[in-house]
Amino acid sequence: MKNKRISPEELKALIGEFLRERKDGSLATCMNNIPRSSPVQYAVGDNMNIYIFSAGGEKFKAISENPNVCLLVNTDYINYRQIKGVQIFGTATTSLMDPLLLDEAKELHPDPYLVDKERQNLKVIKIVPEEIVYLDSIGDGDRTKQVLRCNNVIIKEDRELLYH
Repeated sequence: MKNKRISPEELKALIGEFLRERKDGSLATCMNNIPRSSPVQYAVGDNMNIYIFSAGGEKFKAISENPNVCLLVNTDYINYRQIKGVQIFGTATTSLMDPLLLDEAKELHPDPYLVDKERQNLKVIKIVPEEIVYLDSIGDGDRTKQVLRCNNVIIKEDRELLYH
């Protein structure tokens, strides 16, 4: 796939497969111009919507003030030339804003019974993707990114500075 233009459907399949193979990520939010990153576990729903189950925290307050978020999911970091990952930029809503999100996300939780049992303590974040960046530099170190935006694929090639 490296440096090769692929269809939006092919890219969606690669992204979906990568995301479904994992469950841990880092959610970036921003409140009062102060960025923060929170470790999270997620599930993938229809249209690559992301659902995050959580007990709470500052990320919910940040999302209420600024719904623009980024979820990073990646392989172990060997070095900048040997990594595979997905960045999902999107708009987030929470079950504090929309209580029906808990029911929407329940089917994606590994233990739906737990969702019912812990309903009072459990919260959900839903991310609707606007742009998804896919990078697979494992092997040859090619850092060309495939960007899925508005059902189009954009290729961002890594422009290395060469010093002579």
